[in-house]
Amino acid sequence: METTTRLLLPEVTEALNQHPSELVELTEELHPADLADLAGALEAELAQKLMAVLPIEIAARMLEACDEKQRLELFEPLAERALSAAVSITDEMAADDRADLYALLPAELRSRLLEAIDDDESRDIRQLLSYPEDSAGALMTTDFVALPATHTAAQAIDLVRGSAAEMETIYIAYAVDPHGTLLGAVSLRDLVTSPADRTIDAIMNPNIVSVHADEDQEDAARLLAKYDLLALPVVDRTHRILGIITVDDLMDVVEEEATEDAQKMGAVEPLETPYTTTPLLQIIRARGPWLIVLFVAVMATENVLEHYSHSDLLSVTMLMWFVPLIVSTGGNSGSQSATLIIRAMAVGRLDGRDTLRILAREFAIGLVLGVIVAVVGVCRVMATESTRSVAMAITMAASITAVVTAGAMVGAGVPILLRRLGIDPAVSSTPFIASVLDIAGLILYFEIARLFLP
Repeated sequence: METTTRLLLPEVTEALNQHPSELVELTEELHPADLADLAGALEAELAQKLMAVLPIEIAARMLEACDEKQRLELFEPLAERALSAAVSITDEMAADDRADLYALLPAELRSRLLEAIDDDESRDIRQLLSYPEDSAGALMTTDFVALPATHTAAQAIDLVRGSAAEMETIYIAYAVDPHGTLLGAVSLRDLVTSPADRTIDAIMNPNIVSVHADEDQEDAARLLAKYDLLALPVVDRTHRILGIITVDDLMDVVEEEATEDAQKMGAVEPLETPYTTTPLLQIIRARGPWLIVLFVAVMATENVLEHYSHSDLLSVTMLMWFVPLIVSTGGNSGSQSATLIIRAMAVGRLDGRDTLRILAREFAIGLVLGVIVAVVGVCRVMATESTRSVAMAITMAASITAVVTAGAMVGAGVPILLRRLGIDPAVSSTPFIASVLDIAGLILYFEIARLFLP
């Protein structure tokens, strides 16, 4: 709990129970994010009461700052109880946040709200809800400044001034033709510093980066980061501008995608809600199946050990002492490679043409690292009197070099293969790769031992 929330919680709780009217003065200086934290710290009944007594504009800003679960818990009871009040609050919300909220609601309640709001707003929400969940269109807002290319700078400034209160951002405006086709971008600085009679088509930057409405949100995030933009226009297939995605919305996408990838790499099914608010059973369901799969995969090591324990190796007991070293070294090497490759893919630094170069590079890296680690392994063998022999030292050196090299290759190759198959590379979790390398490492270890030991 944030310090601000912790300090205000007792006072807000008392005001809600005794003097709700005092809450306006108490909370009017708070940032919407702090208000959202405060609502989250309150009991459900008090949080809904807080929502009801706040001024409409402040309540709308607070809802925008809430996560999906909290937003639904606050808004749905209000909408069921007082439809007109709920409509008034959503009217004050940004278009993209309003559409996101409507998407969370039960179908029957959503229909009632859509019938109660203005026709233009209803049409706008229906359009935003029609895009796939992870597409750029689903993330965009339709509250942007569009300027006719034939307008002068003076006319454009008047237009911006008249619509500024309703827009998501006014720092960037977009020049369009009479059909709404995107022609260029104009910054607020360019508008106010240009001669009043200069037309927009002479001021605008025609080399503008845009994204199609049906493209993935991750692609939009990469474009915005690459070109250092404040907002990214979203267009249809005829290049007609539909809306914009602002940097704050894309930051949320980047955080969500990074969290999802991190969870997948840890062999956990991605959670839809924050860890602390996710039900225990849901976390068990997210972790259990992968844990079982990994357990079954590791069971194969028992078969490998059993096979070699009945082999003609006289030194099999001595070899068993070093199994944990071999197994962990191969798994660690694979995990390192997988982490680097998956991250490079996530940020768009690798494509299909790099496959051979990556595998060759990882082979060289694995070989060098294997030799370095093998030196340490040989020292360990020679330091133990019961295992001290040239043959055992050679076995350890060759085995460590082989498993580290194999780990690097597998760790790099599996994510590349999965992406070619159209599967998210993050599901090639490091525990899964480590389990595969446990088996491969044991086989390499004992087969190399056959060559050098009696």
